Amino acid sequence: MDHRGIVRRARMVLAGAAVVWAGASYASLPPALAQAVARGAHIFKEDSFGSQVRPVASAASAFANMDHSHRRVGFMTCAACHVGGGLTRGQLPDGRSIPSLRNAAAVFPRYSAKSHRIVTLEDQIRHCVKDGIKGRPPSYRGATMVDLVSYLKSLAFGRRMRIGGAFH
Repeated sequence: MDHRGIVRRARMVLAGAAVVWAGASYASLPPALAQAVARGAHIFKEDSFGSQVRPVASAASAFANMDHSHRRVGFMTCAACHVGGGLTRGQLPDGRSIPSLRNAAAVFPRYSAKSHRIVTLEDQIRHCVKDGIKGRPPSYRGATMVDLVSYLKSLAFGRRMRIGGAFH
């Protein structure tokens, strides 16, 4: 098996582990919160936010293999770049590596030297949807944002809070 095959297999195993891990953590949550986390996971994987951009070939193959489905890959979603449900390092369409989202909820808010302001997790989600997916960002207080934040916070379960810290 070549390097790409090994990486693809590792991503599939990690995605499966993420589903098992998420299912186990959902059980300990109040039902309404568990449902919000599950909806957020679904939005993360499936919602294109109105984007008409298709994933590039390398992201598309990782995206298609992530859940073992063989359906036609549609438009960009969070999962096109943040593979493995966000639990593993991802890859931007230009090939640059991006950190996992395992502790994203634990490091926001953070200061952005580039924009000279404090950036919240909601700001970052809106930025990724607008500039990464090329879709319509969810409103700050809307149900979609609540569900996405709930999902990302579930990924950070048990992580040490390090506001302004680094992604891992």
